[in-house]
Amino acid sequence: MKYTEILNRRLKKAGREYRTGNHSDKKERLWNAIQEIMEEAEGTGSFLPWTQAVQKLKLNEQQQMLIAVLWGTETYGDRLSVEEFRRLWIQIYEEEPENMKALPVWYYFNEEYVELCPVLSGWLEGTMPVLPSGVQLRLTEEKKTYGLEELLAESHRIFSLAEQTGDPMILCLTGAAGSGREYAMEQICAGQNLALLLIDGETFRGTERELNACILSAMLYEAYPCVWLGKTERWELLEKMRESFSFHGVIREEGRALAERPEASVITRKLEQPDRKLKQQMAEEVLGDLADRLPEDISLAHLAGRQLPMGDYLRYLKTIRTELLADSFHEQTWNLPSDSLHLQLLTGNRRFSELKLPKPQYEQLRRICRMVEAREEVMEQWGFGRKFSYGNGISVLFYGAPGTGKTMAAQVLATELGRPLYRVDLSQLISKYIGETQKNIGKVFDEADRCDCILLFDEADAIFTRRSDVSDAQDRYSNAETAYLLQRIEQYAGISVLATNLLQNFDEAFRRRISYMVHFPMPDASLRKELWEEIFPVDTPVDPEVDTCMLAQAFEISGAAIKNAAMHGALEAASEHSPVKMKHLLSGIQNEYSKQGRNFSAAQKELLEAFL
Repeated sequence: MKYTEILNRRLKKAGREYRTGNHSDKKERLWNAIQEIMEEAEGTGSFLPWTQAVQKLKLNEQQQMLIAVLWGTETYGDRLSVEEFRRLWIQIYEEEPENMKALPVWYYFNEEYVELCPVLSGWLEGTMPVLPSGVQLRLTEEKKTYGLEELLAESHRIFSLAEQTGDPMILCLTGAAGSGREYAMEQICAGQNLALLLIDGETFRGTERELNACILSAMLYEAYPCVWLGKTERWELLEKMRESFSFHGVIREEGRALAERPEASVITRKLEQPDRKLKQQMAEEVLGDLADRLPEDISLAHLAGRQLPMGDYLRYLKTIRTELLADSFHEQTWNLPSDSLHLQLLTGNRRFSELKLPKPQYEQLRRICRMVEAREEVMEQWGFGRKFSYGNGISVLFYGAPGTGKTMAAQVLATELGRPLYRVDLSQLISKYIGETQKNIGKVFDEADRCDCILLFDEADAIFTRRSDVSDAQDRYSNAETAYLLQRIEQYAGISVLATNLLQNFDEAFRRRISYMVHFPMPDASLRKELWEEIFPVDTPVDPEVDTCMLAQAFEISGAAIKNAAMHGALEAASEHSPVKMKHLLSGIQNEYSKQGRNFSAAQKELLEAFL
């Protein structure tokens, strides 16, 4: 048995004997026993929770004796009735208690019994306290922090000011979900050598008895009380906290109001998202040498591009670290969000070498890539982000005939920039109910903000329609949806790609708000020849009779039509157990013309008749 436990048993025994004994000097005996035990603990250098409680609660002689009797009584499975406690009070204080309902916080009083608060019992026994529902005691320690240096230094000054003045004061931390507000509050407390008493504003009832337990916990464990406000309005709880603690903390969601009486000053600090430089530093420190195990197309710079709040970003890095250690890294881990009703991940690494475009368009896409890569330097180091805080999103409009490579170009941009590509599911975006489309648009960009991705609005004319004069309510709401979508694109920190076949559906105001526009023309004969030559995988058996030059010269079709015709021809050839021949490819071209409702010229008919 530990020496502290021996001393505790003697204390409880002394308290129990006072209640059951009949000695005329039992009061003196109890006080002497308490003093002897405390002196013995001090003389032997033993930690005695009782001594600490006396000092922290500033207990006088009478209070110590009352607590010893209650502690000893409860240890043996008994309780003191209210009347018995009153008689005990009179014996020890030699006077009537002024108000039995206004006892100190370490007593629990009801109509029948008086007991020790479980927080005090737990402290004396050397165990963690039994706290009310919705309350946690965090024993803090200083740990590694990122981006909190200024907040920690400032909080030291705030705590010193609160101690000096004693004025009602609240330190409020706000920010997006996952920004690490709770961790930041823990580190603030650790810097002040305090524990954190975290009170859940959703579940904590805030009765007098429960608040007393919180007050006692703060006193004994030197804990800083902090309320985490949820969705439920709890102004009465904040008022009770102000009455119980002159200085306490609050954690709340970004945008949630905080109402307090004028006499309480509220110091609010928002936890911002870490900048790219800090995120890269975090990635280097968390992953260390494991960064060498990342796939070739994923770099630390790519990870640093994730637009995540501090806490979420740190968890994200630790997840990647765990997967790398387990040698089970999956591409989906770094492609966020992994599951969404509104966004569809487009996988596949496409390179510029696969993109067949006229030289001007090809170079324009190359230039856009280079400018996007330089955007961080311009915004953060050159100061454009500070000077122009709105409308800094990058949007690119791809327009041209169907099948000319617009979606593929978006995939190429994603590969070159090392960012995931998500296609916006317009079927989930557009709603017939008023206001729902805007809500869905907001969800799309909220999800996209987390992952620094490229958003692809395929068939963008379905939603980015030309805004019309308002003739009825439907026009007004339709215009509002388009305006809101344009606004979110301008605010989006990533890249938005809009692909359309119908440029004429977009008005001038819309075009002005687009960063870059790239026209995708139908391929000419030389580009069609390149497409035909590179369309077949190396394992596909192709008959030497296939004349790609003839096909390119004879049929003016898009790249997508060439792909479809090649696939059709390969399937038909495989069904005949034959290599791909001209007749198979011409059959595929016939299928494409039929789908488009096009007719063959006389020369084309002669070519078809020669092989079919």
